[in-house]
Amino acid sequence: MQKILPYQVLPDLVTVPEAAKFLGVGRKVIYQLVENEVLRAIRRKSRLLIDPCCLYEFRDKGKMA
Repeated sequence: MQKILPYQVLPDLVTVPEAAKFLGVGRKVIYQLVENEVLRAIRRKSRLLIDPCCLYEFRDKGKMA
């Protein structure tokens, strides 16, 4: 029997398109959330990578409709 997870499982670091898909918003919204320090992120080379823990916290707080 297959067990269904309540949330989508995310990798260690999440790209902007993955974060946008996870939250159900556009990439521009993710960039704004990072800029306003709502989401924690690091820049590795030219890529912006987001901490998945903050995505779960953000979604669980119900800030996104």
